[in-house]
Amino acid sequence: MIRKSSRNPKPTLNQNRLKSARKMNQLVKTLTACTTFTFLPYALAEVVDLQLTLDGMQEVPEVVTAATGMGTATLDKTTLEFSWNVSYSNLEGTPTAAHFHGPAPVCQTGPIIITLPFQSPIIGSATVTQQQAQDILAGNWYINVHSDLHPSGEIRGQVEPVPLDNPIPTPIPLGDRVRLTTIATGLTAPNWGASAPGINGRLFVTDQDGIVWNIDLNDGTKSIFLDVQSRLVPLGIFGQDTFDERGLLGLAFHPNYATNGLLYTYTSEPFDPNHPGDFSTMPPGVDPNHQSVIAEWHVQNPTDPNATVDQNSIRILMRIDEPQFNHNGGSVNFGPDGMMYVSLGDGGQADDQNAADFFGGPALGHGCDGNGRDRTTILGSLIRIDPQGNNSANGSYGIPADNPFVGENAVEEIFAYGLRNPFRASFDQATGDFYVADTGQNHVEELNVVQSGDNFGWNVMEGTFRFVRNGASAGYAASAEHIDTTGITMPIAEYDHDEGIAIIGGFVYRGSDVPSLNGRYLFGDFAQTFQNDGRVFYLTPNDEIKEFDLAGGVFGRSLLGFGQDANGEVYILGNGTGVPFGSTGEVLRIDPPLSLELAGECPGRVTATVKNAVPGRKIAFLRASGRGSVKIPNGFPCAETTLGLNQTVTLVRVVNANGNGVASIAGPVGANACGKVLLQAVELSNSQNCAVSNVVTVQ
Repeated sequence: MIRKSSRNPKPTLNQNRLKSARKMNQLVKTLTACTTFTFLPYALAEVVDLQLTLDGMQEVPEVVTAATGMGTATLDKTTLEFSWNVSYSNLEGTPTAAHFHGPAPVCQTGPIIITLPFQSPIIGSATVTQQQAQDILAGNWYINVHSDLHPSGEIRGQVEPVPLDNPIPTPIPLGDRVRLTTIATGLTAPNWGASAPGINGRLFVTDQDGIVWNIDLNDGTKSIFLDVQSRLVPLGIFGQDTFDERGLLGLAFHPNYATNGLLYTYTSEPFDPNHPGDFSTMPPGVDPNHQSVIAEWHVQNPTDPNATVDQNSIRILMRIDEPQFNHNGGSVNFGPDGMMYVSLGDGGQADDQNAADFFGGPALGHGCDGNGRDRTTILGSLIRIDPQGNNSANGSYGIPADNPFVGENAVEEIFAYGLRNPFRASFDQATGDFYVADTGQNHVEELNVVQSGDNFGWNVMEGTFRFVRNGASAGYAASAEHIDTTGITMPIAEYDHDEGIAIIGGFVYRGSDVPSLNGRYLFGDFAQTFQNDGRVFYLTPNDEIKEFDLAGGVFGRSLLGFGQDANGEVYILGNGTGVPFGSTGEVLRIDPPLSLELAGECPGRVTATVKNAVPGRKIAFLRASGRGSVKIPNGFPCAETTLGLNQTVTLVRVVNANGNGVASIAGPVGANACGKVLLQAVELSNSQNCAVSNVVTVQ
């Protein structure tokens, strides 16, 4: 069985606001019920701002039209006065009627509530009932403008809350200092690293362009373990050297790999009508963009660390039609129960809905309500299967009897759902907690701990916020104060797009090299601005997100994934382009920071000692008259590395670290230097940013 998370998720800022608002509402009800209460210290009126976006996409059924509209509205929760100002243009036909309808959410229709004048602009107000006010605030009213060419309605717009300008205003603080040690280079776009049971000292890394690398962690050499390049769709949505979310996305070794030699991959492969998908949301006659293929492979001698996969051993477990190129998910994991877990995105496009134009053509395969919350489609979910079983519809894998939706009108493989793009997922080696990072739409990135049957709410929720699909316009995050979130599992942590654009899930650290990180979940973000400026985060015991203080400065790459070896050490995977081309991909290990300590008395003989260096690497000892922020200039080793010294910095000496990663210098220090001279050490390497130590004062 999967271990249930022992966490009690810390309320987010939004959840605290929701609780406060509910307490205030209860107070208002109590006070207004007291007939002897004649004075309030402040006005209780609360006016909620709302907005409407009108288009043919929201009509049921959808109407193809160039007509659009925009509107604002307010609801006074005290007087129940509902006011509106709506304008529209470019109707194909002559307007014939306009109404507010409800209650009906997106994709459903409701009766007429208010008949409106139909010439633009439509301005007015009305007093509504308490129930109608609740329906309005829940997004269950809409305006419909009819024309003679579209008598059932040409454009429609849901009454929705206004967007939040800054959903999570508190910035992610800087936390513990670590260093990144380069282990392997020359990869393309590494996105996952796993260990093979029975094989120590190796990390098996998936490269998005179709290679699984066997990396020797002792010397960084790499060899090809599996090559699936010929199976992949051509990468690059705009051609060579352009972005793509498809490729080789996942790898997992069977728990009994040491004896059975089995492993599994997740690949993006061309659609072949001779091999239809086991699961599809595509309308009849419409081909998917590609198929996600889960396959089994075999290694003849799995105890040999240099063994390779038998390229002819492939067995397909399932094929899943993917509507668009993006939101594929891609993680493959074995849980402590021996079952295999696969993460699947919502099928792509944006907002988990169809669109008239997506990169030059229509985007289909999402229906009206989307795939994420629909348990009758496999997309937007985490599935749990037995790869050695055979009771699936295609007979190629098993469906565990204790899956949460077995026997229901649902895809029985589903373990959890309501997800947008759960690109990376992992199990804690010690506790069995199942961490899933779900990439957000336009505003919020979220991290979840998953249990059987969880619904994470996409596409009505983005993190702890209400998600407004907004018709053909860009969706947005809004307050979830007025909607019922019963049955929706909230994330344990989240951040907004001030901090990054796509969460990259990682691992709970269970290594020994950095004891302070034991039990901490390590993860990051692809890039803060899409300029190879990835970030590396971790969770505190209270599930607060903090950013690592990286010795040597910023990460300076696109963050693509994480890996974890057999000893629980964690590796960061990235490249210098953010696309699945080239050879800038790297594997870096998270190590303790370079540490500088002083011993001796000043004035007198003082010894400066550096610890945690790479054995054999050159260590430069620097001195200055004060603290500052100086970058090593171009043309020197470690150009662009930021020092903690001021402009008076000078080189004292360069020595080699010994086999234990220790380097020392010693010498006499005069009285005039005591308390005035600062020292810092830099570990020299061929990379642009080198590890730097703490700054110490000679005293």
